[in-house]
Amino acid sequence: MHRVSSKKALEAALYAVRAEVKTLGGRAEVATPQFEDRPEPILADFRKFADAVSQLAARTPELSSDRIARTAILGMIRTSPDCHTYYIDGRRNDSRPVTETGTANPTPPDGRVLLQPDEAGLTVRMLDVGIAYVRWRAFLITGTYDIRAKVKSALEAALAAGAKAWLFDLRGNVGGNGPEIIASYFLKDEAVMEVHVKTGKAGVRTANSAFRLPEPYQLPIAVVVNGQGGSAPEVLALFMKETKRGTIVGQRTVGCVGAASPTQLSDGTALYVAAEEYVGAITGTKYNNVGVVPDVEASDANAIPTAVRVLNDRIAGR
Repeated sequence: MHRVSSKKALEAALYAVRAEVKTLGGRAEVATPQFEDRPEPILADFRKFADAVSQLAARTPELSSDRIARTAILGMIRTSPDCHTYYIDGRRNDSRPVTETGTANPTPPDGRVLLQPDEAGLTVRMLDVGIAYVRWRAFLITGTYDIRAKVKSALEAALAAGAKAWLFDLRGNVGGNGPEIIASYFLKDEAVMEVHVKTGKAGVRTANSAFRLPEPYQLPIAVVVNGQGGSAPEVLALFMKETKRGTIVGQRTVGCVGAASPTQLSDGTALYVAAEEYVGAITGTKYNNVGVVPDVEASDANAIPTAVRVLNDRIAGR
């Protein structure tokens, strides 16, 4: 996705192996070969890299082939830091470690409970001011559970209870599938999100008017987010923000707004590399590795009261 050249990747890999040799107490001096600065892998350059590393390994017996491979891969992926680029060898090694901020499990506000938390954590409470508080912790879709249908049923129950606005609490949501469909419940056919790949723009994702709910459901919306979780909740927030259909309240999200391409390696490890990132089709805003910036900033402690004030103003037409 980020167009790292063969030269940059191999130089980073060699630098990482040198650093590993130093930690082992070995001599890390070796000349850096002249690599070609091209976007595709160059076999001759990989041979130059192998020769340089062989010189280091010959002087450092503790530097095993497995250790070389792991160190080189980690060096390479750090040239393209992205939450979708990581290496799994029994543990996940991120190219862009994300420092999550905010609470992952916020305490729900006081209100009449319409739905107790289910397997995806979906819960609904009716607040005293007529605002339906809706929260779930995962965009879960399995053979027996579909968060899209469950959210729709939850909205139906809240509407029957007199809902005047929707307050979606997505703090700490770990992601999954279906955010575009849930967003489409409240949109028409707007072009919302561009998909960017290595070669350029690879299409535009639009809201699907076939999923738009009837007019009684088209109430004011606030989406509460923070720096915990990411991906699917960020896409839902992106759809609301780009179209101005909902107000984003809280803190900047983690910025994991794209997709990865996995490769299973012969030793059983796996390498994931960022293959797509998403950009606002309406505003041109970049969200991947940046995050969704709230329209109204608020701490976790004040996020729900702030969202309630925003929605009350919307209900009153202010």
